[in-house]
Amino acid sequence: MLPRGLTLLAAFLFSTGPSAAFHDYLDRNSNTVTTTHQAAYRIGIGESFVPLGELHHRQESNGRMFKVSFAAFSKGSDIVLIHAETLEEPTGILDYGHLDQVMIDDVSVAFREQCVPEEAEAALANNPEANFVKDNGFELRLPFLLTQHLLTSGDGNAEVVISYGRRVANCDEISDVIRKDIRARLENTITLERITN
Repeated sequence: MLPRGLTLLAAFLFSTGPSAAFHDYLDRNSNTVTTTHQAAYRIGIGESFVPLGELHHRQESNGRMFKVSFAAFSKGSDIVLIHAETLEEPTGILDYGHLDQVMIDDVSVAFREQCVPEEAEAALANNPEANFVKDNGFELRLPFLLTQHLLTSGDGNAEVVISYGRRVANCDEISDVIRKDIRARLENTITLERITN
């Protein structure tokens, strides 16, 4: 089993894998992002956050390949990450019903928390998303806490992940005060709307 926090290196945040991509699941207008795949949402990011750009690539997770569109926004030591992803082989396995649910505006989302410890520094060195945000001006310093909010399409083949992250002192000592602070920051920064046709 990987140490606490290292599991996300093989998951959906700072992913590894081939970088070639011929897809784009994001329609971004300044600080508003609309996902254009089967999990269609409109996400607003506070105007005080600076857009860092987009990255479109492929990644492997748990033996399955994903097509990923990624956008990032930063404000000081805080960052917002938007992932829109689809399974290359549509098996319908994406389901986060086992996770706790929280609300963003009027939308219920699955929630999980992951922390990247200092010892993950070397593992991030060749990571395309970590390098992308650093190359575009964000100082990614560990330990780093990410709160993830996950939404899936009805067929289980596409997902949206909205992450809010900031540096913390220690992954093993994250207090309720820190969690409440990050939750308040997210509520003041993110708007979320489901798109129905």
